[in-house]
Amino acid sequence: MLAAAALLTSACASDEDQPLTDAQGRWVDTFCAGVVPGLKAGQELQRQDPANPAAIKTAYLKLVTDNATAFVTSGHKLKEIGPPSDELKDVHERTLKYLDESAKSYQAAEKPITALAADARFWDNAEKVLTETSQVSAPEQLRATFDALEKSPKYAAAVTKSASCSTLKATQ
Repeated sequence: MLAAAALLTSACASDEDQPLTDAQGRWVDTFCAGVVPGLKAGQELQRQDPANPAAIKTAYLKLVTDNATAFVTSGHKLKEIGPPSDELKDVHERTLKYLDESAKSYQAAEKPITALAADARFWDNAEKVLTETSQVSAPEQLRATFDALEKSPKYAAAVTKSASCSTLKATQ
C-alpha cells in the first residue's frame, strides 16, 4: 500500500519538483542558440550607414542566411532532444513549428533579396520581400516560449546557466 501511494505521488508530481536533466538543459540552450545568430546579424545590420546601400544589402543578406541556418539547425536539434517535459510538450511543438516556418520564410526570401538593387530603396524592398515570403503563422510563439521558460523557476534557472541564453540576454 505504501509503495502504491509513493508511486501515485511521484506520478502526480510536477516537473518543477524534479531536478533539471541534461536533456532539459540542452533543450533550453539549443532554443536560445537558434535565436542568437539572427539577433547578432540584426544588430550588425542596424549599425550600417544608411548612406551605404551595398553594406546594408550585405548585412541584410547575412541576417537572412544566418536566421535560416540557425532556425533549421535549432529545429533539428530540438526534435532530436524531444520535449523538455510532459508539461512543456505544447511549448515544444509550437517552438518547432515557429522555427520551421521561420526557416522556410528566410530561405524563400534569400533569392529575391539577393536580386534587389543595392540602392536607396533596398531596405524597404527587402522588408517587402520578407513580408511577402513570410510563412510564420504565429510570430508571437518565440516570445511565448521565453515566457513559458521564465515562468518556471526550474527552466528560468536553466536559462540563466545557458551560455547561449546569456549571450542572447546580453545582446538585447
